Amino acid sequence: MNGEFDSRRTQSAKEAALAETVPVDRQVDLVGSWKRSQAAIGDPGNIHDVPHVPESLLDEHLLEMFGAPMSRFAEDIEGTGLALLLADSRGQILQRWFEDRQAESHLDRVGTVRGAVLAENVVGTNGVGTVVTLSKPVQIRGTEHYAEFYQDAVCTGSPVFHPITRKLLAVVTLSCDLTPRTDLLKPLVRSIATQLEQHVLSVEQPAAREMLNVFLKLSRSQSHPVVAFGPQGAMIQTPMAGSLTAHDMNLLRMLGDEARPSGNYVVELSSGPTTLNLTSVGPNNNVVVVVDEAAAVRSPLRRVSPPPAPQRVGRSPAWLSAVNHFERLKDLGEPVLLAGESGVGKLALALGALGPDADAATPLLCDAAESHVLGTREWLARLARSFTEHDSIVIRGVETLDGPACDGMRSIIDANKHRVSVSLTATTDDDEAIARTEQKFGSTAVRVPPLRDRIEDLPELWASVARSVAPAANLELQDDTLALLRAYSWPGNIKELRRLASQLGASGRAGAVTPTDLPSTMQSSKTLSLIEKIELEAIRKALQEAKGNRVLAADILGISRATVYRKMKAYRLST
Repeated sequence: MNGEFDSRRTQSAKEAALAETVPVDRQVDLVGSWKRSQAAIGDPGNIHDVPHVPESLLDEHLLEMFGAPMSRFAEDIEGTGLALLLADSRGQILQRWFEDRQAESHLDRVGTVRGAVLAENVVGTNGVGTVVTLSKPVQIRGTEHYAEFYQDAVCTGSPVFHPITRKLLAVVTLSCDLTPRTDLLKPLVRSIATQLEQHVLSVEQPAAREMLNVFLKLSRSQSHPVVAFGPQGAMIQTPMAGSLTAHDMNLLRMLGDEARPSGNYVVELSSGPTTLNLTSVGPNNNVVVVVDEAAAVRSPLRRVSPPPAPQRVGRSPAWLSAVNHFERLKDLGEPVLLAGESGVGKLALALGALGPDADAATPLLCDAAESHVLGTREWLARLARSFTEHDSIVIRGVETLDGPACDGMRSIIDANKHRVSVSLTATTDDDEAIARTEQKFGSTAVRVPPLRDRIEDLPELWASVARSVAPAANLELQDDTLALLRAYSWPGNIKELRRLASQLGASGRAGAVTPTDLPSTMQSSKTLSLIEKIELEAIRKALQEAKGNRVLAADILGISRATVYRKMKAYRLST
């Protein structure tokens, strides 16, 4: 919501909406919330204070799960006057975090303490209960609240869903005194909610805890490499397992994914036939001991040959969430749209390999940009023939197609979707553009995260691209070099990482990569705080929406043009 907030005008609009005397020029969601509040509570003056439930009734498990990351987020808001709240799916406050007296005083004044019940049908429109009701992010400012004692507050909340079941788990909210320029709080709180959802993927379930116990026991009793695999890509390994290649690790993981019983197996690792001792600890929780090659030669055991592992690189929650979502949709037989910034690995995910130079057995790749060279009619004719000759097709860059090409492609997809597996890629991270593209092609979107949101994958990604573009150079990142690359914002994503490796290989560099080998922009990179990251992302998206027009981007953000120029210079952003 941009522009200056007018308390009196908002109050008048609310009174008119509740009296239903005149049409109200306000957000539909906001007016709907006011009317629901009126139906449940009556006049706003009926709300005198915030009710509470005993702490014994609060969901301590939810607080245990999110407590640590919430504390880390709170450290980034020190001195801002912002307070951070975690509520359950019923709108009950589980905990509050603040780093200065102003934020603490604000929460005390509005009665937001542990156990406070902020459900919409109890205290009316607010940044917790209304989020629960709508299941989407909202910002409620001043007199937009239903209760009068919230008229000097701004509450910006976002739902936290279970990443697999999409069940509402919690609400995270930023609360502060009513001040100008709170527009950037909405992307900030959305980012916090996203990170909490990713955190759920790594939270230990009972089987995972048992898996950890087995891992620790075997680690103490074995002199061989021990690797434990949990759900959603979680992995623990002993130092000796560092000698295993990424290909070996994929084979070990796939052995467990096949739900084999505990026992000994022989698998062809990169070093040769090797005995593996598998301990299965419930679904998707396995511990593997890698025995030496000599034992494999002597052992009359079952030999297994897991299918070749796809070369998709990364184990971060953000990446694995996208991969798992993509695979689930593919299993349903519906067209899948992979959307994201340029260079994030959309094609890699679609092809099941690191890049477009994938194995010949990968799906047929069609490029939508060819329609502008061949003409729409000829391109559609070729596409239609491809659908009769192949059972898996990837169409790259569908955002470049014009209306007739989109209509023709939709007809071809609809006529063949039950026989042909179809994946589409689009270079955009704009919500509205993605929704329009989904509708055009009858597809479901999967967002592929940018490199900055999966920076923990950087070492593995580097090893993969360096082997690909400069195999003889043996380029290895020193610890201080890796630290600089982790702090870099990666506007070009994995494509930029590949370009860096190519440049180093072409320059004759071999072996250790030192900080002085990096471009100057990477040498001077610094670690951004959470708020800086969100601010950078908001400015980047505004510039994208404005097609590089800085004046329009400033308008979208509700800040001055000079501030946009200054921030772009500070973050080294270019149009």
